[in-house]
Amino acid sequence: MKLYEAFQDTGFHTTIMTTFCVEFDAFESIALSRLRGAGCRNVMLVCDADMLGLALAEEASPPKLAGTNYLVAKARADGVFHPKVIVQIGKNRGRLIVASANATASGLAGNLELAAAIECSAQESPARGLVLAGWRYALQFLDSRQKAVEDKLRWARDRSAWLSERSDPDAVVELADGTKAGFLASDEAAGLSARFTDLIGAQRAVDRLTVLSPYWDDNLAALDNLQTMLRPKKTVLLIDAEQRAFPAEALPRRAPIQVSDLRGFSPTHLPEKNRRFIHAKMIVATIGGVDHVLAGSANCTLAALGSANRHGINEEACLYRRLPAGALFDRLGLTPLLDADRAMRLEEIPKMQPQEKLPLDEMEARDPGTFELIYETIHWWPSTVAMATAHDRGHCTLELLDANCRPLGLKAEPLPHSGADRKFRIEQSGRPPVFARFRHRDGTNSCTAVIARVQDLQTQTRDPLTVSTERAIRELEMDDDEGLWLLDVIQTLSAPPGEKPATAQARLAKTNKADDEKPPGQLDYEAFMRGRRREIKGSEAERSALSGSHASFVRAALNRLIGLKSAALQSAGDISQEEAATALDTGDETAGTNDALEQGFNPRDPKQSPKAAVELSRKRRQADIAAIVAAVDDYTEDLRQPNRMLDEIDILRLRAMLMIITVAGWPGVVKGSYKPSQVQVLPCYDPTHTETWPRLIGRVLAVVFSGPSPALRRLMLDRSHDRLPDDLLETLACCAWSANAAATATRMNPACAKLAPFLNTLATAVMAFMKLSREEMAAPSFAAVLENLDERFGKRLQLPPLAGILVKPQQDPPLA
Repeated sequence: MKLYEAFQDTGFHTTIMTTFCVEFDAFESIALSRLRGAGCRNVMLVCDADMLGLALAEEASPPKLAGTNYLVAKARADGVFHPKVIVQIGKNRGRLIVASANATASGLAGNLELAAAIECSAQESPARGLVLAGWRYALQFLDSRQKAVEDKLRWARDRSAWLSERSDPDAVVELADGTKAGFLASDEAAGLSARFTDLIGAQRAVDRLTVLSPYWDDNLAALDNLQTMLRPKKTVLLIDAEQRAFPAEALPRRAPIQVSDLRGFSPTHLPEKNRRFIHAKMIVATIGGVDHVLAGSANCTLAALGSANRHGINEEACLYRRLPAGALFDRLGLTPLLDADRAMRLEEIPKMQPQEKLPLDEMEARDPGTFELIYETIHWWPSTVAMATAHDRGHCTLELLDANCRPLGLKAEPLPHSGADRKFRIEQSGRPPVFARFRHRDGTNSCTAVIARVQDLQTQTRDPLTVSTERAIRELEMDDDEGLWLLDVIQTLSAPPGEKPATAQARLAKTNKADDEKPPGQLDYEAFMRGRRREIKGSEAERSALSGSHASFVRAALNRLIGLKSAALQSAGDISQEEAATALDTGDETAGTNDALEQGFNPRDPKQSPKAAVELSRKRRQADIAAIVAAVDDYTEDLRQPNRMLDEIDILRLRAMLMIITVAGWPGVVKGSYKPSQVQVLPCYDPTHTETWPRLIGRVLAVVFSGPSPALRRLMLDRSHDRLPDDLLETLACCAWSANAAATATRMNPACAKLAPFLNTLATAVMAFMKLSREEMAAPSFAAVLENLDERFGKRLQLPPLAGILVKPQQDPPLA
């Protein structure tokens, strides 16, 4: 297989890749670009920590997208972190690729590598067990303390429920084609060579042991160990003689060992004049009609394979296969090299040359640790106690770098800490920090580290636009009034891809979460409010709980409709020009015809009577009222369930519901030239109808803010937010304004005397339950929403300005 072509396959939303070394230009241009082009946006790369430090030391070509478009994680082992595993996850499929290739240009597209793939569906199967084994193996090297890791894994699990299914990581299973396979990774209990021997069994001696490896022990200790355990009648070693990496002088002179040169072995894979480096690794034990195969990252060294009674010091991963004898050699074109006439004489084997020694010990000593940026807060997990102590004693200073590894000059203010991490508050800048390092007193620097920028990763880790999401976004762009259609749009944009649209009854609310347990990493509203930061600086970056969700477009539309400018649309996602053109193209608008139909005019029947048009208009108004009332009924019934946890989508839905009712409202008494529009179907008071816009506002807000179990109390907020997110503040502003608008309207209308006291009390309860500080109420995401709601609806509902009264110091009572 051509490994880079596999990244173009569709049907996967998540990929995690492990590697020993990395070349960022190659990974981003060869692997990442193809993955994202195929709709896979949730990408994680796990590298050997010291090799990652070496890669980042080349400041002339730093990564362009690390920490924003994909997560980079560090891993360590007693020796080196050496597995080459690629696990791809989709809603209905999964794939495990165990290979010899690193995430470098030569590994992905240059070397002669060996890769084996196992594919599965979401249904239970032996293949799915192997994919899950590879997935869980790769996950253990991620730092679970990072918010970015938590986000990415939750995102994957939300879209692929089968990831939570159980599997035996050590099982050897029979695949659909009748062959057997197992996932083998480094284990402290036993080395790979010992586990491979156990899988082969000791019933009879091995007929032939074949070893393909680019690197060997100087004394061939691992090979000697394999021969001792397997007792092969014949051994064939496949080497690339030109590389001068094989210690021929260590071969026992009379042992039945054949050495064959791989150079030019296949006109397809490696013609004679081809200079590709042969980096493949494979061990095959042939017994009768069966080949026992171990292929993956492990070279034929003790560090990789271990011995009979000791595990290797490297971290390795291989795939075990049990195949018909000779089938694999034929497939790879290696069969001729097994013949005795292809054996090299010892004197023909070039003398082994010393291998370049990498400065891994130096890189380990200079490793600063792991960095993460959450809004204006840098989280740092030191690599060692010594590194943390050096910082705490003032022996080194944190230095933040731009995309070109140049110092930004940003001041990092240390914050109090109680755990293993250290925190720094940085000033808001037009150029966010991309890399971090420490500058020591003696003028030396630590290694450079990538900063995982959580909000950027959330934005980039999003579902690709589908036909339904494109249509929903187009609706947001075309409509100038909030209507019940908005609830459908929220449902479409917040639902995982591939799910069928919700039924009419369920579309207004999420599936009931009959679960008293709080999600990990989250706080309920009251707990969050007790520990939040109350002040909000004007220079702060916008915070949105909707980051990475297409539902951000709904928030942007709601802000646009009240004339509020915000960064919500930009933060809704990094949409390419092609996607934007497709998603936002409004096409041929037909508003004129729709308006005519709303007025009762049918263009197919120009002689239709005025009386019929009036009657049609009346029936439609009644139908619109009934639809809004039904929506409120469904919404409030859902939120009354005591175990129903709320999230950011529920908050967005609350804001939409309030705006739908408000847009449909009108004073109820025609004064002067005032004439309600066709969407204004809910009066403030009507002697013939009980449902009015103040009453419906009250019904919605009552279930959220009052009663024995207010729904807002069950709102779960991510603990990574140090203050209230802007989208939540916008919704709370809508709640405050709507509550006081309803109370004011009924107080001004004598016919609403019975309803007014309830709404006055509710408006007071809403303001009290929010527990907002003066700074929060003065923040643009709260105060500006109030002002814009006044401007949009004050004249329409014949209300006095409310914003100025609502944002007064807290000792002044609210308007109600």
